[in-house]
Amino acid sequence: MTQVRPFSELKDLPKIEVLAASLKGDNGAEEGIKLAREAGSFGLSVKDYVILAGHKQSEHAKDGLNPYEQLLLNLNLPIRNDFERGVYLQAAGETFQTYSGTRALFPEVIDDVVRWASRQTQIEQVAPLVANSRSIAGAELLSTVVSDDSAARDTFTISEGANIPVQSIRTTQQSVKIWKHGSAIRTTYEFSRRASIDLMIPYANRVARQLEMSKVAAATSVLINGDGAYGAASTVAQSTYNTPTTVTATANTISWPHFLYWLVQRAKLGTPIDTVAMNYDGWFQWMMMFGTQSANAGNTAAENLKNVGVSIQNLPAAINLVLNIKPVLSSAVAAGTLVGFSQGDTLEELVEAGSNIQETERAIRNQTMTMVKTENTGYKLVYGDTRQIYNFAG
Repeated sequence: MTQVRPFSELKDLPKIEVLAASLKGDNGAEEGIKLAREAGSFGLSVKDYVILAGHKQSEHAKDGLNPYEQLLLNLNLPIRNDFERGVYLQAAGETFQTYSGTRALFPEVIDDVVRWASRQTQIEQVAPLVANSRSIAGAELLSTVVSDDSAARDTFTISEGANIPVQSIRTTQQSVKIWKHGSAIRTTYEFSRRASIDLMIPYANRVARQLEMSKVAAATSVLINGDGAYGAASTVAQSTYNTPTTVTATANTISWPHFLYWLVQRAKLGTPIDTVAMNYDGWFQWMMMFGTQSANAGNTAAENLKNVGVSIQNLPAAINLVLNIKPVLSSAVAAGTLVGFSQGDTLEELVEAGSNIQETERAIRNQTMTMVKTENTGYKLVYGDTRQIYNFAG
């Protein structure tokens, strides 16, 4: 990973009109590559770089446009979701095809157009799995949390003169593993010459979906198997709770008494569960447990719970007991299992900034138009004791 330059070295951007003219000039390709490399050297996308380096020009912009939007306007590229300004997607396609240097902005424009034209909902999303997502400038080491030997560690009350319980965050010698996610679509010269970029929207949607699913799979792998500093999550079989619940669990079916007992046991350990990851089959069982499962007197399980004073709202999305339990879909979860954890202190996402600059350079040099959507991310555990696998298969 290339070392990222500090923002203190960031120089003001040339006037937007001058920058636009250089991208359309005879040496436009080299100027576009220079722009992409300069952005990447600070760990920024081209869009963020133009906004940050050109911030002084925002004060004098017409219609309140930021520097990136001013640049698009000068290049006859779409700004915001407003094509009545006379900036049309057909003209944008011609700009990218005619002036290779402008392709430095191609990934950003495609992302904007997709966002305006489609409100696609990702079924599998990584955001509900992570406590925090942040950009990193270089390699990052895994960390662990070590508690001191204070006798008052398990209390919130500190006697006068007593030591305050301390948890130390220590780094290991092992780096966070970074995965590269994404894919690309390349159009031929003839296609690009005749087509407007809005034809790319459905293809871009598929690329975005595949990227998100790949990130979910990587995050789930760390949740289950550990990150190297912390080991794999422990597993408990649903049938383990047959005796305390006085109910015999049915294999491959989530039993409400067993599931509830599991939540109670995790809460008693001080690591309550508020998020449960599951695959599609697990999602079906989850729906059945709260929706249509038969129970006493012909009532559903939810109705029986309501009759005894347990409030369940927004079925099957939330269980309003002591905790709000949020189900999250992940195809990477093994069949017959649920992965329970507390979202706020379990998993952190690390995003390598400016990771798609090389692909942008290749798109500038080629005759073909290449739409690349990539992201380099890594995942690390904050604490190792906040997750457990619930096996309802046997």
